[in-house]
Amino acid sequence: MIALSKENVVSYLREHVPSFILKDPVSVSQIGDGDLGQDVEGDGYCNYIFRLSDGERSIIVKQTAEVLRRREALTVDPIRSRYEYEIMEIRSKIVPRYVPRLYYGDFENNIIIMEDVSNLKLIRFQMNKNHYYPHLARHMAHYLAATHFYTSEFYMDTDDYRRQIAHFMNASMRDTMEGPVFLRMFGADDYDPKCGPEFRDYCEAIRHDDNLQFQRYKLRHLFMSKSETLIHGDFHTSNIFADDNNMKVIDMEYPLSAPFSYDMGFMIANIITQICSAAFRPYDSEAARRKYITYLLSVIKALYNYYIEFFFKYWDKDAKLEYKITHGYKESLALDILRECFGFAACYNFARVCGYMDTAEFDFIEDNKKRTKAKFMSVDIDKILFENWSSYDNIDQALDDIISVIRKRSRKNII
Repeated sequence: MIALSKENVVSYLREHVPSFILKDPVSVSQIGDGDLGQDVEGDGYCNYIFRLSDGERSIIVKQTAEVLRRREALTVDPIRSRYEYEIMEIRSKIVPRYVPRLYYGDFENNIIIMEDVSNLKLIRFQMNKNHYYPHLARHMAHYLAATHFYTSEFYMDTDDYRRQIAHFMNASMRDTMEGPVFLRMFGADDYDPKCGPEFRDYCEAIRHDDNLQFQRYKLRHLFMSKSETLIHGDFHTSNIFADDNNMKVIDMEYPLSAPFSYDMGFMIANIITQICSAAFRPYDSEAARRKYITYLLSVIKALYNYYIEFFFKYWDKDAKLEYKITHGYKESLALDILRECFGFAACYNFARVCGYMDTAEFDFIEDNKKRTKAKFMSVDIDKILFENWSSYDNIDQALDDIISVIRKRSRKNII
């Protein structure tokens, strides 16, 4: 098997894809090495990713390895590269505007060559700088609703759907969620030491509270057993490139069957961390802080509302007749998606925030006391979502719970 490096990736390209011409000199940057800047390139956490450019054209060459680039103690089946290529092909037919173009797939060496979308920027780091995206919620909802509906049994032939689910079992990547996201801390089982023993004890008490533990297991079972669609699986703010009018989604190596609600819950968790960071990071004025937190809350509301709007637009057009004529099905499904997405948001956010894994939104806060307060706020939001997710009847009830924690933990009129 070829092991790509900065030294040999250009010769690999010219040997395997001679039709793709880059003129000398070709510059090579490895994603995660800081050559391009964090708000453009991401962290290269799991894979070996190279950007090749001749000043006029550029591409991304991605190689998946068994040993994770940033976590050498962990191994994951490199077959995820083939799954990623195949799901990108599927999604590019459904929503081509949101998926990078594919140029080449080398399954023997676990390599994908695709469009470079670094003319856009990663939304996580732009949100840390308080950037407003006027169409982001609509674009994310459109991407999710379309790719979810058209890979579900509501649309697909039943036998084809079953074969699809069997093909994308993706057991190794599924395992990285079913344990760390629902039962442990994501990336480690140790609490963030920078936040001190009080934070550790508080998280520990929530983690082992009988009712909250029950809710986590219940949500884990939903994730494991409710095969509704092929989810993205890792739909967060470091996997979305955007500007004010365009969006591209990357890192699709987690395709597997799961509830419609999971991807949206994953994203809501990321917006919650942004809200909690915004409550404590520096601003020129409190008015600017309030404005941005209000904007982030509106993103959560719009994401759900647009998702339901798009999903049932496709339903009315293309769902199987037996589902269309079943009275009450749409309303029941919309309510399930609402409740579950906030339950899944609590699971992912709790697992991510409590541990010592880097969290860009909080690490952006230089004052550790304020950083710790932001994390306490985030965990408190998870707690109230764990308690109430299954009883929500509309999106405003969930947002009211989030706002109540912001007001309680901020000790100032920021919302």
